[in-house]
Amino acid sequence: MAVDYRNPTATKPIRTGFSIVAYPLQRIVDAPFDLYTKVTGFFANQLHLASENAALKEQLRLYSVQYRDMQVLEQQNARLRDLLKVDKRVGYTFTMAEVIAASDERGRQVVTLNKGSRDGVHEKQVVLAEGGNIYGQVVEVTPFSSKVMELTDRQHAIPVRNLRTGMRALASGTGKADILELKSIVAGSNVQDGDVFVSSGLDMLFPPDFPVAKVIPNGVQYIPGDPFANISAKPLINFDNTREVLLLWRISPSPAEMLSAAPPASSPKPADTKTKKDEKTKKDEKPASKATTTNKTVERPQ
Repeated sequence: MAVDYRNPTATKPIRTGFSIVAYPLQRIVDAPFDLYTKVTGFFANQLHLASENAALKEQLRLYSVQYRDMQVLEQQNARLRDLLKVDKRVGYTFTMAEVIAASDERGRQVVTLNKGSRDGVHEKQVVLAEGGNIYGQVVEVTPFSSKVMELTDRQHAIPVRNLRTGMRALASGTGKADILELKSIVAGSNVQDGDVFVSSGLDMLFPPDFPVAKVIPNGVQYIPGDPFANISAKPLINFDNTREVLLLWRISPSPAEMLSAAPPASSPKPADTKTKKDEKTKKDEKPASKATTTNKTVERPQ
């Protein structure tokens, strides 16, 4: 022990040999504890999976009923749009992606996904999180991965509107993972704590009516002399705990559907054209008749 304390390098082969000899004994001693841990963990996982499976089945039944109601509403909406000759609504498809890395640059809120151009991902593509809340947009694409700028990045901004009043604003990132700044709101505007802001769709990038942020308590402040209010809002996403996101694709209506929804072009009827011509001819003939009558009246005294 004294030699090992003074010169560990010299006794390293001896310590290695003792470790090799003692390893089977350690495994034998630890075997009962390992077996107990594995058995209890197995049954605990089974119970957890069973309860989670039951909860998911109940949720699936609820969603199936809601989906059936939504199908009925979509059919009614489609019939009304056909009657009113309104364009078809834009549809969406989604693909799940996994967050595999985060940016190391301070103040930047950029993450890397495991989906790239080979999966159809493109720049300026909208990314959603759980619940349909807007997560950010794609800023860089490679064949096997893509980078997404989160809502809270300092270089990110999105036009929004107040779900309660309809007032428009601009939600800008602050570089912090839990704070957004709502700009372009005039001082004295009707904004309250807890107001939810959704995407307005005015930038033609983010689809409208998707949740973005919620005004935090005491987040509305007015500074005397400042024409705009200082409003802080919290994103509806926990970016630190989000590991899966949804990539969104727009489905535009086909040309045939757009033509069927478009109102028919109006063209003048032949009868109407003929009537207009007849009226014009009658108007031209009336002054000539008056002139003839006047000439006859003048000639009578002669």
